[in-house]
Amino acid sequence: MNMPAMELRTPSFIRNDLPRGNLFARFVTAQAIAAVRKVSPMAVAAERWPSDRDVNELVTRAATAPAMTTVAGWAAELVHRVVADGLKALGPVSAAAEIFRRGLTLTTAGSELISAPGLTAGAGFASFVAEGAPIPVRQMALTPALINPHKVATVAVLTREMIEGSNAEALITDALVQSVGAAIDAILFDASAEDTIRPAGLRYNLAALTASAATDVFEAVFEDISALIDAIAPVAGTGPYILVGSPGRAVSLAYRLTNISENLTTLGSSLVGSNLFAIAPAALAAALSPTPEIETSTAATVVMDTAPTAPDQSQISKSMFQTDSTAVKVRWPISWALRDPRGVAWLTPVWK
Repeated sequence: MNMPAMELRTPSFIRNDLPRGNLFARFVTAQAIAAVRKVSPMAVAAERWPSDRDVNELVTRAATAPAMTTVAGWAAELVHRVVADGLKALGPVSAAAEIFRRGLTLTTAGSELISAPGLTAGAGFASFVAEGAPIPVRQMALTPALINPHKVATVAVLTREMIEGSNAEALITDALVQSVGAAIDAILFDASAEDTIRPAGLRYNLAALTASAATDVFEAVFEDISALIDAIAPVAGTGPYILVGSPGRAVSLAYRLTNISENLTTLGSSLVGSNLFAIAPAALAAALSPTPEIETSTAATVVMDTAPTAPDQSQISKSMFQTDSTAVKVRWPISWALRDPRGVAWLTPVWK
């Protein structure tokens, strides 16, 4: 007797339609709400997202000890997953996050100096050798890329209704996570040197290539792209390559490069100005903490200024207690370093 085929359905508690970065965003939200309510993040996650097994597992593991990030099957996979999901959460507003995802991404607690392996490619490091002939010995000078600890930090003031309301996840993500993404882009694509506050921008000590002077727009576009790709080819080889321009220019490139290789990705960022970058992802090493530190206060007095000093009469301050608001502070260790400076090239095109 033939039995009818059974239709396999995905259980209702497994959600595959969640937005990118969902795990990370909910983890941050659970911490913020828990701090305001004076309860555990586990209680918040169980109340708000009872069917989200991932976030409940994450806050449970984050609250239990001991666990070592080097132990397979436990925290090792969890740490890498949260780092990846954190970068996805930044993705909509940060080209840097997508670049980090495709390059070498390391985890950090934010207080240690990380030495990432250097990256050097060249035809001179190997050669064909005749049968029976001695094989040349070559010494590769692989200078490690030192990633100094840096952090991105911000404070957002939210009312109690915003934090405890049904839209808390969206509001906290927008106010904190996406602000961090834009701040990273602003630093990554500038020309400033590294100091005690921030990492070096990709344009630091790197001269611009000469842009095409062709009057035909399509010719100018392809000449500029060819120059950029050729400049980083010694590191990137046949790819992948990433082009980063303004959002409008990125859309324009996507339409003009419809038949381009899958090894070429176009990203948009409003923080690159009029410049166009070509980046070999492997040339960049990034170090991130798996989760940002979240602190809240309902009684503090906050200086409401983007360049705050000590509270005084010259700057506007706000009492969290008096206004029934909450100051949410995010401190996220994030840093990076170039493993090979030949992996980045940039120019300022004349076309749009």
